[in-house]
Amino acid sequence: MVSKTLKTLRKSNGFTQKQIADKLNIDRSTYSYYELGKINPSISSMVTLADLYGISLDEMVHFDEAGSVSTAASPVSGYEGAPVLSEDEKKLIASYRQLSTAAKEDVLISVINIARDSANQ
Repeated sequence: MVSKTLKTLRKSNGFTQKQIADKLNIDRSTYSYYELGKINPSISSMVTLADLYGISLDEMVHFDEAGSVSTAASPVSGYEGAPVLSEDEKKLIASYRQLSTAAKEDVLISVINIARDSANQ
């Protein structure tokens, strides 16, 4: 939950709610609502916070209370945030990752063309 993550990161880095609110150019009460889970921060605020704490947006979203990135949310290592993948999708991604950059471009163009042709049928 982002609200708990925000509070954990803020406290572990020694910031007050007012200091973080000032960095985000918002009222302290608005930031307090973020930590309480009453409202969600904007994407731009999340980016600013991730930069402030030296972590990626993905790490912020999957941050657990132990202070590390949760891998439970990731169905395939290196593909965080994805929906649950079928075995065929997992094989496709694994094979794609082994390709050269040029081959990846060829595959992408082919898939886009196939999808377009399939939609037109």
